[in-house]
Amino acid sequence: MEILRVVDPAQGIVSFRCEIGTATGRWKGSTPANEGFYDVEFEIPEEVQEWEEPAPGVPAISEIGEDVRVTGEVLGVGEEDDHVVELRTGTDILLIEIPDAGRRARLKPHDVISFRSPEIWLYPYQL
Repeated sequence: MEILRVVDPAQGIVSFRCEIGTATGRWKGSTPANEGFYDVEFEIPEEVQEWEEPAPGVPAISEIGEDVRVTGEVLGVGEEDDHVVELRTGTDILLIEIPDAGRRARLKPHDVISFRSPEIWLYPYQL
């Protein structure tokens, strides 16, 4: 992932691009963000309430207004009290929380969904 620009250093807001798209996110590293290349883990900090089937050709990560749109293939769906849904976004796996058990149960492996989040968090790590 490449940080293209530090938009708001005090809040850790950065503009980034990676193999699956371009968006703005919140840097969660222990040191301030700088332009450059990083290995990061993505996190969606909010529960996902709504999603839709994406249009063909939609990138896995993009911006829609002030929201981040995430598109991925469902790999696994938590049962009963397990709110976690596993999504493949490019070569990465993203875990999201969907609290509505009825809606979550309608998701099946290989479904492709797209949802909006007000924010995506970027956690850098060392290989």
